[in-house]
This record gives sequence, structure tokens and C-alpha cells, in this order.
Amino acid sequence: MNKCEILSLYPFYASAGSRLRAEIERAAIVARLGAGEFYFREGDTCAHIGLIGKGSLRVYKTGDSGREITLYHVGVGESCILTASCLLSGMAYPAHAEVESEVEALIFPGEVFRSWVASIECIRSFVFSEMADRVAGVMSLVEEVTFGKMDERFASYLAGSFHNHGRPVRILNTTHEQIATELGSAREVVSRLLKELERIGAVRLARCKIVLTSENLLLKHAGSSA
Repeated sequence: MNKCEILSLYPFYASAGSRLRAEIERAAIVARLGAGEFYFREGDTCAHIGLIGKGSLRVYKTGDSGREITLYHVGVGESCILTASCLLSGMAYPAHAEVESEVEALIFPGEVFRSWVASIECIRSFVFSEMADRVAGVMSLVEEVTFGKMDERFASYLAGSFHNHGRPVRILNTTHEQIATELGSAREVVSRLLKELERIGAVRLARCKIVLTSENLLLKHAGSSA
């Protein structure tokens, strides 16, 4: 993807005047990262910020035990808001951001980004809107982890995964370990919960696959109605 193709995914670029568009294009550097590479590691200094045009990142924390919990994902048309927070505050990056699928992005120097946030309303509004959405998502995660029943939380996660952002699927190609990482749980817990869902007829298990057999039963287990 070229600069303009990526920038067209972001509303602040569409609302910018011709002079600001030209300034944004001049400052942008096209970058590509392969799956498994790190955008940032915990403790890194943030010297730049990226706008995703293709692919996705997973932002997560790792505990002393080595167990991981996913905080959020960054996809097409989005930016990692922890990066923006670090650039504005001067703090080190407090998590890991790893490439899930090959990323094509535009990178902007930190000093340029800070000057834009301070002086350009459309960019400032974009950043604050992204921050608000991410804070709401992380607060929801904290609530689920702290107060939610694990079996209901797990079933709700599966139901959402089968819907795949509005594109329903019947088969998930994943492992128990990958799900445990997403939910900040243990593989053994995930395996037990999947076997229970299979027992009641909500899903069928295969090697590295979960097949949806009854959405109604899955939603009922999640505490929702079909």
C-alpha cells in the first residue's frame, strides 16, 4: 500500500486541507513488519507512532509466571493508543505489541506527532477518540476478569469469535493455548470449559479447530439470549 491508500483509511486525513495533507504525506514513512515481529516491547522508549493500513497487532501484558493477557488488538484504520500515550507523557511502553498478521503502516516521528496533537484539531480529536474507545475496552476487560464468571466469559468470547466482526463463521482455527493467552487464563481451564461446551452440544472439538454446532446453546451458556 502507498501513503495515500493508508491515509485514506483515517478520517482526519479526509477532513484536512490540502496544505495539511501535503505535510502529513511528507512526514509519513512506509513500514512493514512480519508476523511475530514486535512493534514495541515492554520498557521500550516510544520514538514514533504508526497508522495501520494492513494487518494487525496484539497488545498484551505478561505476568511473572509467564502467563499473558491480551489488552486489545490494533487493526486497519487504527493506531496503538498506548504508543500515543507514551509519546505525550514521555513514559516507557508498558506492554508488548506483537504483529499478528503482516503489517503495512505509516510511521511518524514522535516530535511531529506531538506538535500535531497540540495544534491541529482534527488529529487531536482522532487521538482522544481512540483513547476513549481503548480505555472503555480495557475497563470492560478488567470488569470481566475481576467480576465475571469464567465459564460465561469464555462462552461469550467464543460467540464473538464465531461472529468474526459481522462475518459469521462455523469453524475457528485455533488452539487451547491461543485462547488461554487471549483470556489471560490457563490452557487446562480452557480445555475443561471446551469439553463442557462439547458435552452440552454447543461445539464440536477437532485438532486445532472448534466447530460451532448450536449458537443458541452457546449464547445460553454465555448468559445471553439467541
